[in-house]
Amino acid sequence: VIAACDGTSGQFYVVQNQVPGPGCAIPATKSGLYQGSGVLDVRVPAGGGGAYLLMPLLQNDLPAEGDMGAEPNRIALTGFEIAIRFVDGPGTAADFFAQLAADPATAALLHYQTAWSGSVAPGGGNTAAMTSAFPAETARRLRDAKILAAGSLVRVNAQIRASGRKLTGAVKSDVFTYPIEICDGCLIHSVTTCPAMGAVLKGGICNPGQDAPVDCCTQGADLVCPATAAP
Repeated sequence: VIAACDGTSGQFYVVQNQVPGPGCAIPATKSGLYQGSGVLDVRVPAGGGGAYLLMPLLQNDLPAEGDMGAEPNRIALTGFEIAIRFVDGPGTAADFFAQLAADPATAALLHYQTAWSGSVAPGGGNTAAMTSAFPAETARRLRDAKILAAGSLVRVNAQIRASGRKLTGAVKSDVFTYPIEICDGCLIHSVTTCPAMGAVLKGGICNPGQDAPVDCCTQGADLVCPATAAP
């Protein structure tokens, strides 16, 4: 478990995982919709970075102290630290994650850092962000290992910490634990030949392979999700 050790425990933390709006706009207020757990479909092709994207809402409860000039407790964000922990699933899945973690060449597929910029004002300020909570390469390897065949599910926890700096030095947030259920094909609503006719389900607003049904189509040997639509 990633532990806090910089004196900000309980004062710098992830409030919740925001539900994005149209155009992948992430609301920066606690009144926005949030999601308490996620679903990742490894059959849906992922982009280069994240197979599952998390939209953390950050809060800085350090006191405001900058009456004149620079605010010492404003946190300038530098990124996120993510650790993926296997929770349950087939024994072959437990072996898969254990082998990745034990090999120095693949350990970074389960414990890694992502970059982000921005700042969080003290005194209860909020800032919305985005980070990969499950790498695309890890998802591809899990799919290719055929562990999720025949409807099997794997559950993991993504443990996320935000990193940043304030005037006196580096800080890290408390650990935010986000459960993800992983499947192979469970979010694919339909598959047809490209291009698809009629309306197409797009999947997740920011990422087609997570949290919502998606229509796909085949183009040669490639699966395209969401499906390209006929003009």
